[in-house]
Amino acid sequence: MNKNQKIFRWVLILFTLLMIGLAIQMAVNTTAPWNKKAALKSRNRPAE
Repeated sequence: MNKNQKIFRWVLILFTLLMIGLAIQMAVNTTAPWNKKAALKSRNRPAE
């Protein structure tokens, strides 16, 4: 394996990990359409 192939593989691995991390972050910060009513109810509750 030459130097260019090694560089390409590392860039591909880093890009893939970055995309996985972004997908997880977006999934955590959004609400699924079927959970929107429950999320709004819990958000509008008065502070305890």
